[in-house]
Amino acid sequence: MTEVPEPSSVRDHLANERTLLAWVRTALTVIGLGFIVDRLALVDAAGGLEALAGVGLVLLGGLIALAGGWSFLRARREMLTGTYRSSLGVHLALVGAVIVGALVVVVFLLTSPGSQSGV
Repeated sequence: MTEVPEPSSVRDHLANERTLLAWVRTALTVIGLGFIVDRLALVDAAGGLEALAGVGLVLLGGLIALAGGWSFLRARREMLTGTYRSSLGVHLALVGAVIVGALVVVVFLLTSPGSQSGV
């Protein structure tokens, strides 16, 4: 027998809105960090890679906001039709991107001239 999903409740929709707000907060944080990195690159006259990293973070923040909006609308549509399925692939891809980003930052910090690691 096929299981019929229950219709979404107000609680489900409010949880979806809270998730969207978490995406927006994260996007704004990344955009702010990118702005600070870019401005510090100009102040230190480092330019180049640091300024590019700042612009990249601002663009990443915009992509995070876009992904959050897409996720919100998709979840809302699926809750209204009773067909909601968690998007495991998107979540794992996001975790993978964060891990790769962390590794890139670690390599940059270890190889930069001001590194205290002695490498």
